[in-house]
Amino acid sequence: MRRSRWMGIAGAAAVALPLVAADWKPRRRVEIATEPERAPSYWMCTIPPLPKFPRLDRELQVDVAVVGGGFTGLAAAYYLKKLEPSLRVVLLEAQRFGSGASSRNSGGVRARFRGHDPSPSAARGYQLLQTFAETEGIDFDLAEGIPCITLYSAAQRCPNPDLTGDELAREIGSPFYATAEVSTANWLHPGKLIAGLVEANQRRGTELYEWSPVVRIDRGRSITLHTPGGRVTAQHLVLATNGYTQQLGFARSVLLTMHHRVIVTRPLTPAEWERSGLERWPFRLEAGGYYTHTVRSTPDRRFFYRHVLGHRAFEGTSWQISEREREIGRRELLQRYPWLAGVPIEYEWHGVTARTADWWPVSGQVDENIYVAAGYNGSGVMPTHFFGFLLAQSILGNPDPDLALLRPPRTHPRLPGGWLRHLAFQGWIEYRRWRGSRTPAAQAESTGATPQPLDVAV
Repeated sequence: MRRSRWMGIAGAAAVALPLVAADWKPRRRVEIATEPERAPSYWMCTIPPLPKFPRLDRELQVDVAVVGGGFTGLAAAYYLKKLEPSLRVVLLEAQRFGSGASSRNSGGVRARFRGHDPSPSAARGYQLLQTFAETEGIDFDLAEGIPCITLYSAAQRCPNPDLTGDELAREIGSPFYATAEVSTANWLHPGKLIAGLVEANQRRGTELYEWSPVVRIDRGRSITLHTPGGRVTAQHLVLATNGYTQQLGFARSVLLTMHHRVIVTRPLTPAEWERSGLERWPFRLEAGGYYTHTVRSTPDRRFFYRHVLGHRAFEGTSWQISEREREIGRRELLQRYPWLAGVPIEYEWHGVTARTADWWPVSGQVDENIYVAAGYNGSGVMPTHFFGFLLAQSILGNPDPDLALLRPPRTHPRLPGGWLRHLAFQGWIEYRRWRGSRTPAAQAESTGATPQPLDVAV
């Protein structure tokens, strides 16, 4: 093993050990049934309110039960009803539809799977999303060919840079990065896609329930789901629960729960907009794997910034954002864009995603009548819809060449367990933060005047 790799591992461990020690106390995992109400994201605040659906307060017997009301669950239920209208399909969501990761992302959508080269299958998945919009008459503001820039800090390597140094700093309003590669990307409005999926399921006859978290699953020839107020017996079960899948007892050894925070400023003034460079480069991806940052503009000219909070021990899904995490986010943002110090933040939210070691979703049949799709590695707008469709095809027994894409948990590399997992991944994130703080731009920021605190008016 190379000396630099050993040094990286040692540095990660050294940074993480104090965090683990400070966190070494009895923990009671936040139960999904008692989880506080999630604050809505910018995307959900900028669409008409979704219709409200009842809590499950009775016993049901159905053909298929879908757990999770995000992109995957809504797509799976929709295609089950579209392809076989006689099925009785129920969809259970723990809070409001789309209140999880599906409404808490940047809206970027590509005809490829993250970490993998473009493929005909990925192109078919992208086309399926477009066909859904055309068939159901839904406009979710899909825009293609958006100027996109992938940014590299001085500590990273960019093989064929298109922009470097002072020119790059002028283009994007940031002295933090050393080099960049230019490309194009596509994006959409996540809230409008959620609204369209809910509306399409209503038309198809899916039975929709909100505030109905599944707290227990009894397996057998049929599946029984228990919620605080009711019970569902189903012949087939679809788990579209992403970062919550492990809490239900599935894919614990192959899914890693990651936490993110997003802030959105007030609309930028003309001078701020010009300085931001968002007119030229409205979509920005920072190179990295588990530790990365995303910037984009919004339709009303706000600055959208998404950053990684990290991993929580034992795959915890607590949505509380600590002051330490806010301070880390503030410092990382101002290292990159110091001119934002005086710009108020009007939206802030937290999100939980799931990652895999091989950058491929955990998907397919996990038991005789249980199916799962989770772990989209932070880039799931197209794959969530596609894998929801593929699960429907698999349940119905329909032939489809893309069913070969489904890879159940047993086919994925195992991840470390318990505190070792937390030490490894949170340590790596802390180490990457430390390396980021050693870049010339970050050093200049830290030795200069103390920036104003970010004005958070959420």
